[in-house]
Order: sequence, then C-alpha cells, then structure tokens
Amino acid sequence: MAKDKQEIKCVILTLRKENVIVPNSLVAEIISVREIDSMDNAPDWFLGNMNWRGADVPLLSFEASGGEEISKVNLNTQAVVLYAVSDTGKPGETPYLGLVMSGVPHVSNFTREQIKTDAEALDTHPMVAQKIRINGASVSILDVDAMVMMVEELAA
Repeated sequence: MAKDKQEIKCVILTLRKENVIVPNSLVAEIISVREIDSMDNAPDWFLGNMNWRGADVPLLSFEASGGEEISKVNLNTQAVVLYAVSDTGKPGETPYLGLVMSGVPHVSNFTREQIKTDAEALDTHPMVAQKIRINGASVSILDVDAMVMMVEELAA
C-alpha cells in the first residue's frame, strides 16, 4: 500500500529567538518597513500601522507579544504581510497583518511524516497555535486568528 506523500508548502519566518511557520498561501509579500503611524497608549506588541499597497496594515511584534524587549523599527526592518484569514465571523475588518522579522524567510515543503507535535513544549505565547518539531527542529505554528483578535480588540 502506497503512503500519502502529500506535501504542505510553508514559509518559515526567522524571528530573533525562534522560527515560526505559516502556510505559504497566507503570505502576501515580504517588504521593507518604511513609515509607521504609531498609536498612543498602544501595547508594546502593536508597533503601529504601515501603508502597504494603499492599505493600512497593523504591524505586530512577535517578541513583544511574548514579553520580550524589541529593538526599534527602521528602514532595514523586514516584515511579512499576511492575509488575515480568520474565523472570527467578521470578514474583511482586518484583511492584512504585518509581522516584523529578523532574518530571511524560506519556503519549504514538508510531508505529514516530517511534522510531529512537540509534546514537551510548554509555550503559552499569545501568537503561537502549537509547537511542533520538523525533522527534529523546534518550530512554532503562527496563530493568525489570535493575531486578528488581538488587533480587533485593540481597535474596539
């Protein structure tokens, strides 16, 4: 009997201290951050809104949402623009999200056999859906639904 060799195409985003993974279909574009409109009294994880192709896109920091200090965003800062597909029941309110990156992202294909749940991980990061191991390396699955809810709660 032949095994299912269906592959999952993902983008691994390199952050300062860890790698996070998102489905390739959620990545709209990788950009250099230009100008950010900050908001007074915003939480540290919300860096402000950036303009991307005429749309205001909330720019978030994975590290700050986990309680870490972050460095200032400048013209060398790279961000991934994500399609904010969410099951919140409010389609289109936050169509895109931006996430600051530290390194170069890369696209990879994985089979189901290569991805294992990391049973030892105790991560309770607000932007992590689950910790997994891919070929033995620890990776976090980005929780885009949680990110959308964080932005929508901030806007309310």
